[in-house]
Amino acid sequence: MIPKRGFFQPVDSTGQIGWLWWLIFLMAGIIFWSEIGFKIQIIPIAYIVVMLVLAIVIILRRRIYVAGAQLFLGRVFGAEYEKISLLQIDNWQLNGHTLSFTRAGRLRKYWLSANIAQQIKEYMNTHGGKNNN
Repeated sequence: MIPKRGFFQPVDSTGQIGWLWWLIFLMAGIIFWSEIGFKIQIIPIAYIVVMLVLAIVIILRRRIYVAGAQLFLGRVFGAEYEKISLLQIDNWQLNGHTLSFTRAGRLRKYWLSANIAQQIKEYMNTHGGKNNN
């Protein structure tokens, strides 16, 4: 199989809480801007632009590489990748774009981009069409 690159987002409560905090800070900037009458001032506009750039960075830094049964998950604020083998994790399954598995006694769920989900489906089809249960 040809290694593929894509993006992922955690679907668990930690990922959702992180995005909710980002939304709270973005809304605080918009509220602050509305309190000063939507006048064009550099500080609130710069704050909103920084928050939007931060969202883009968070999305683009969560990269995933797939090579056969190996997944390499990138971290937002780190240069190293977490290596996960589909052969060594328990109860992994792919439902649409959502990959879920148990690792170190903890259920993990990730939303995957389309090309990564397709790569994992191809791996499942070439290895009996089963998950590693």
